[in-house]
Amino acid sequence: MVRVDEGHTPRFKGMQAFYVLWGGQFISIFASQMTSFVITLWAWELTGSATALVLVGIASLVPRTILSPFAGTLVDRWNRKLMMVVSDGGAALATAFLFIMFVTGKAEIWHLYLAGAFAGSFSAFQYPATSAAITTLAPQDQLARANSMNSLISSASGIGAPLLAGGLVALLNMTGILLIDLITFLIALGTLLLIHIPQPEATREGEVGRGSVWQETAQGYRYIRTRASLVGIFLLFMVHNIAAGFILPLINPMVLARSGNDAASLGLVRSAGSFGFLAGGLLLTIWKGPRKRIIGVNTGFVVTGISGAILLGVGQGRVTWMTGFFVFGMAITIINSLYIAILQTKVEPDIQGRIFGLEFLVSAAFYPIGQLAAGISADRWVEPAMQAGGSLAPTFGWLVGTGPGSGLGLLMLAGGLAAIAVGAAGFVIRPIRDIETLLPDYEPGDSPFSESTH
Repeated sequence: MVRVDEGHTPRFKGMQAFYVLWGGQFISIFASQMTSFVITLWAWELTGSATALVLVGIASLVPRTILSPFAGTLVDRWNRKLMMVVSDGGAALATAFLFIMFVTGKAEIWHLYLAGAFAGSFSAFQYPATSAAITTLAPQDQLARANSMNSLISSASGIGAPLLAGGLVALLNMTGILLIDLITFLIALGTLLLIHIPQPEATREGEVGRGSVWQETAQGYRYIRTRASLVGIFLLFMVHNIAAGFILPLINPMVLARSGNDAASLGLVRSAGSFGFLAGGLLLTIWKGPRKRIIGVNTGFVVTGISGAILLGVGQGRVTWMTGFFVFGMAITIINSLYIAILQTKVEPDIQGRIFGLEFLVSAAFYPIGQLAAGISADRWVEPAMQAGGSLAPTFGWLVGTGPGSGLGLLMLAGGLAAIAVGAAGFVIRPIRDIETLLPDYEPGDSPFSESTH
């Protein structure tokens, strides 16, 4: 197997390596968010179709979701640093393709679908490789902090990249933004060459499952299935993702419907949510989280439910919506950071790639189910039924009001109540509540196979 460290000695190790990695990824992802913003504008001007914009995202998500379990297995089999290089390299090739299409004036909407599918296939490696690499770089008591710093990349980019891209696109045009994106990919690859990401020591679980890619992926599934705590927390997140599908995607149309299509109100609410995601990451960067991380996870579920149901679903007015989305975003970031830290602590490092790959499959697959169910219910039934004289208005009108957006508010209330129930279940169901006691921490050096890696 090719080792990306051959021929030179990386300068940074441990948490120093993580900080260097984080800096390179931040610069690259920020530029990629700029590209995404200007491409969205271009696609809308070209087609005027919301469906076309949705298909760009789907083109990337579908291959990433399908390939993620197998990508995670390859992360375990191969050098994790190499997998991160491959992921960044694939994204860079997709951007280079679009750059050429725009420079030559041949860009069409289907080029975005093709580039999205290509980049999505390679990005399947990014989440399992990064999550598993953090385990080998950060001490266990710093895992939540490292994961929260990772979440800061997307939240800060979501706030700043559209603003910067909107100002630069008139000066640099589409090709200039794409060129910046390509340069930052090179920076990210350069930072990877500067750091050392150690390969995990071999463990009994890793040796038992050794075989073909199919066999090792199946072993990851069996590993989860035979641990009630992992099954429980995976199912908990699956249900919460469905509940979140009744909240997050409905925020935009709900605010527009209830505010009379006031773009300023929508902008303020979306900005508040972005700052909430950012605040959650900053909070855990300063504070490592509760001693029992699962308490923070379950409490976070309840908080997302309260903010989604009361402040967003029932609430009226932009200040209430801004507060609700801010709290929702902050809670989601804390939930995810602590959740990933639990998996990083409990799962043997040499099989974490496949476990995170399977976890992403669950997360990515079930959120759109909730999103689709909420959208169809809103358009075909709930929104019309909550208008004055509608079938649901007499029952729920006192709670969420009647008229435009009230049906969306009712659906968000339902999603919020489901999220509260998820958090309550996490406190009541013992395999989930006591996951940090029932599943022992993996301690480096305890493996009977550890000598084979030295």
